[in-house]
Amino acid sequence: MQHEFSLRAEWATNTDRPHPQRGFTREVTIHADGPGELPGSAAKPFHGDATRWNPEQLLLAALVECHILSYLYVAGEAEIEVEHVSVRGELTLEAGSDGGQISSATLYPEVVVADTMQLARARELHDEAHRQCFIARSVNFPISLEVPHQHQMPQLPQFSNRLGAPIAVLKPRRAKKPSQVSGNEDARLAAIRAERDAAHEDPNASAQETKSAAEQAQKTNAPAEQTSFYDQVGGEPTFRKLVHEFYQQVEADPEFKAMYPEEDLGPAEQRLRLFLIQYWGGPTDYSQLRGHPRLRARHMPFHVDTKARDTWLKFMRNAMDTLDLAPLHYDTMWDYFERAARAMQNQH
Repeated sequence: MQHEFSLRAEWATNTDRPHPQRGFTREVTIHADGPGELPGSAAKPFHGDATRWNPEQLLLAALVECHILSYLYVAGEAEIEVEHVSVRGELTLEAGSDGGQISSATLYPEVVVADTMQLARARELHDEAHRQCFIARSVNFPISLEVPHQHQMPQLPQFSNRLGAPIAVLKPRRAKKPSQVSGNEDARLAAIRAERDAAHEDPNASAQETKSAAEQAQKTNAPAEQTSFYDQVGGEPTFRKLVHEFYQQVEADPEFKAMYPEEDLGPAEQRLRLFLIQYWGGPTDYSQLRGHPRLRARHMPFHVDTKARDTWLKFMRNAMDTLDLAPLHYDTMWDYFERAARAMQNQH
């Protein structure tokens, strides 16, 4: 299938000197039906106006825009819900006494997806988008893709819209030993002191004996491995009680319960319990049973307004109040649920 595109560009002198004398204006106006006028000029190194679009920028803009549109197509085919795409572009023009030409371009694409478990696959799709981009396939200079390593969501995690299941799509990471984070300095210094003292007290001690004393001192001073939030709050029984108390209230509220697609709330209770356990650092049974979450895509049809959000929060707060949580654990969990409820809301 063939498609035709057209536009018109105009230049007019602003002096009484005829083209092509030096000093002629480089201002060009581009017209196209629909978008209207676009102010153009030569690039600044070629005596153009830097406040107007030059041909090199327009070519780079075509590459960047084409990549984004191609990416959205291939991501849709892969059933990845994209929330944001940005592409920074760089283009190199080599000019000499015999003229000039574009020698290369580099695109730096970044993507934000609704489900961070899909982020690795989403980043891989940039290569396929580049292969399908009409503009990239039409130029005769090399184009490089530089996909930066992303740690998505410097802001708060995103959550699914499933009622009763405030599921963060940013997977929690298990805590590391302090020595793995910044180095166990106390243990290291203790080992040095022990090795020095052992050598001082017994000059005839073997190197192995001195080393053993140092290792023992390091073990003695090493802090215990940090546990996950899941273990700190009591593990599976805590989350079983929390979720059960929540759904007891849902069952007793006909209006709120009517928002659930299942008459039997048992499956919903199990899903929420397993995911919260997994989210807070416990067993990963949820992923093993349910597979890839595709959270946003699965739960988009649910209608969650301000009233539903507030009811959900009330039930969850009541359920938390039945647990014997330390203040820090309580505040951490409640902060999570408050952010989840706001993220779930899709109607006023």
